Amino acid sequence: MNRRCFLHSAASAAASVSLCPATFSDIGNSPTFADSGMRFSAPLEWFPGLRPEDKLEHVARWGLAAYEWLWPIGDADKIREKACALGLEISCMAGTGAIAEGWMVAPEDHDKVFEMLRQRIAMAKQLNCRRLIGLTGNSLKGTSAEAQTESVITCLKRLAPLLEDSGMILVMEALNPLVDHKGFFITRTDQTIEILQAVGSPNVKMLFDIYHQQITEGNVIRNIRENIAHIGHFHVADNPGRNEPGTGELNYTNIFRAIRESGYTDFIALECGHSTGNYENTLQATLKCLL
Repeated sequence: MNRRCFLHSAASAAASVSLCPATFSDIGNSPTFADSGMRFSAPLEWFPGLRPEDKLEHVARWGLAAYEWLWPIGDADKIREKACALGLEISCMAGTGAIAEGWMVAPEDHDKVFEMLRQRIAMAKQLNCRRLIGLTGNSLKGTSAEAQTESVITCLKRLAPLLEDSGMILVMEALNPLVDHKGFFITRTDQTIEILQAVGSPNVKMLFDIYHQQITEGNVIRNIRENIAHIGHFHVADNPGRNEPGTGELNYTNIFRAIRESGYTDFIALECGHSTGNYENTLQATLKCLL
């Protein structure tokens, strides 16, 4: 680790993470995400390069504040040092739970959920990541929604001290049950917020996936504005198609404006495909909605 990142990390020891100042964000004279005043990230897998360290150069070149890498593989120390030298963070990683039977909805799986989170926190610290995704699991047949809700709340209350002690934030993701994830337990914004309020920890928030919530319930801007205090991360894709902004029915110019005006300062991650097969076109299309 270079001296700058070491010193910054030491200053943030209480939270077990460090934040590195941006140092490189231009692509010639063209506008970049650094000009938006918002903290965008994109999947590391989008970018060319044989090694993760090589891909990070492209992330920085577009003025992105971070890269998203749900399942990191590689030399964590080398990746962290390179990211820090470029002024990049990793916006979010997989934390605990799954899109599968059991997990948070099932009390007998809570030990497994806790152990998975403990292991993921250790990796997150290596990479300077502070946000981890939480998934409740699929609805249990023969068990009431009320009982499953209580199980999720009990599980998250158990996880909260671990998150608070490590300075990590678990962002609970609601998924749409109509197109992509039939049977998943938490699907609506109000349902998610009810759980978060019952847990009562500042380290447990919502991952507001705009694509999923448009399919499930619509009312995207209203739900963002009314619940922004509970939102700790955003995922971006248009609907239908799950491609870049401007390819579907969502008005991302207005959505991004609403997020900015809400005072939100955490990450907005592009989790979308490319209608043209080209990640550069996807980034340019997103920039048109911002600048």
